Amino acid sequence: MAERDPQIGKASRPTADSDFAAWIYDQAAALREGRFVDLDIDDIADEVESLAKRDFRALQSAIRLILLHMLKWDRQPGERGNSWRRSINAARKRVYSELASSPSFRRRVPEAIAFVYPGAREDASDETGVFLQLFPLTCPYTWEEIMTRPHDLAADKVPVDDGTDFQGDIPLDDDD
Repeated sequence: MAERDPQIGKASRPTADSDFAAWIYDQAAALREGRFVDLDIDDIADEVESLAKRDFRALQSAIRLILLHMLKWDRQPGERGNSWRRSINAARKRVYSELASSPSFRRRVPEAIAFVYPGAREDASDETGVFLQLFPLTCPYTWEEIMTRPHDLAADKVPVDDGTDFQGDIPLDDDD
């Protein structure tokens, strides 16, 4: 059971505006103890709703970071590095985590991409020095690409598996 501050009496109940942390503990204690008349329903509803908004903003932030680094990756192949790859992979893990804890966000992914892409585009232009007009106006990546496209530093040196039989850069020949 959550600890209740013994200094808080009925006459001196905290409010969300006067002491947010004390108010949270007081409201949690009132809920657990069944003191429903002591609940500030409107502020509790606002706070509960703000949790989902916060989590959605975290999802948007992770998607934005992926898009930023993918745009840079595609526009500056000579600048590719492990830090971009690690940033993409870390942000993908955050996306998976947010979607695992809030599966209803899956249907809002297109909204998140549309919202964050313009900022990712502007930042990619700023960070690369590439003119903004050279980046697509709308997101050029599918959701699958955003979440699964490999960003291997050696990718330019090794052929991509397009379904043909090969190993490394040496085609396999069954006629030998």
